[in-house]
Amino acid sequence: MDSVEQTFDLRAHRVHQVGRTNVVVFRGKTIDVYDLAAELGLASGEPHAAVIVWAGGRRRVFAVEGLVGQMLLERHPLPPLVRGRYATSAVLLGEDVVPVLEPGAVVGAWEIGGSASAGFSELQESALIEVANIGSGHAATALSTLLGRPVEVHYAEALVSTLAEAADRIGSAASQSALVDTPIADDGGKVLLIFPDGAGEDLCRLLGTTLDDEMGLSALREVGNILASSYLNAVVEMTGFDLEQDPPTIEVDVLGSLIEQSIDASSRPDDPAVLMRSCMTVESSDARFVFLFVPQLGSVDRLLEALGVGDSVAA
Repeated sequence: MDSVEQTFDLRAHRVHQVGRTNVVVFRGKTIDVYDLAAELGLASGEPHAAVIVWAGGRRRVFAVEGLVGQMLLERHPLPPLVRGRYATSAVLLGEDVVPVLEPGAVVGAWEIGGSASAGFSELQESALIEVANIGSGHAATALSTLLGRPVEVHYAEALVSTLAEAADRIGSAASQSALVDTPIADDGGKVLLIFPDGAGEDLCRLLGTTLDDEMGLSALREVGNILASSYLNAVVEMTGFDLEQDPPTIEVDVLGSLIEQSIDASSRPDDPAVLMRSCMTVESSDARFVFLFVPQLGSVDRLLEALGVGDSVAA
């Protein structure tokens, strides 16, 4: 459900074939259509329902026989040895173990267990995680000083993947979110501050404003600017690396659409990507948000060199 945006009756819309691709026009947008049973190699009847999902950083339509409903179940990660082509986790339904599909893998946008991280050693990935830890700690301290209340960092991690997979891993693509995008000069990458669901409104309330007016948007943009500056300054202190940020922008939309807009149009879905992600919460509030440093791969090479672990970095 993190990837599902909405559903509709496929029989009320005409499916067009453009080359080898089936598409449907829904609310003015042309979206690729995938027969889910055919993609999974299963026999089925004619699909009657459609599910719009975010997969590989884009909207796609899964055509299915019908919609059963929603279930609230705990997901369990699958050991790498038993992962299939389309699932990295499963749920328990009675005595059955039911795989949970990764929409991006189903449509071929990325492969489970792909080789995007093959050029990074375990030591290098640990170094990136440490950068994420230290950077997010500095950012949390800056926000705590600004708000006058504690800010907790729940976790920090480094995700090495393709750009398409990274787009699916950032957060719940179907959630209404606010995103502050701070580019790094000279194609160094970007810093993204994501406020999912009502987190942006909660933080605005702490700052004495609301997300509905320009003042609230300006306040969140300035928070993004302060956190990005603190994070990048920590990286500079660690490495001597020159990281200069450009002015940030802010947008409010469905997260999948925001990520789609923030990805450079010249980038390809199979381009390697590194996400250095942290999750933070402001004490005594519902303001929970995700903070990401997304360096360009060339910048990662130089960053690892500066940390003394760059001998076998992927090109």
